[in-house]
Amino acid sequence: MGWWRNKPYECPLCGWQGMLAPTPPLNDAECPECGEPMMRRTWLDTWGLTLLILGVVVLVVLFVAFFGQGRSLWE
Repeated sequence: MGWWRNKPYECPLCGWQGMLAPTPPLNDAECPECGEPMMRRTWLDTWGLTLLILGVVVLVVLFVAFFGQGRSLWE
């Protein structure tokens, strides 16, 4: 279950992006390419926007499926 500790990081110097386990004292990681301290990527940068778009699409499909059958709220 070591993969659970991996967090998304991005190197500001060389642009490397990936999942690494943070080191305990400062909770950061070093870039495997250049050795520079890396910045954590936010949840919104990784999966947040994708899940938001997926949720909107599901809501639109359900809305069209319900109201596309000729039903009305006022009948």
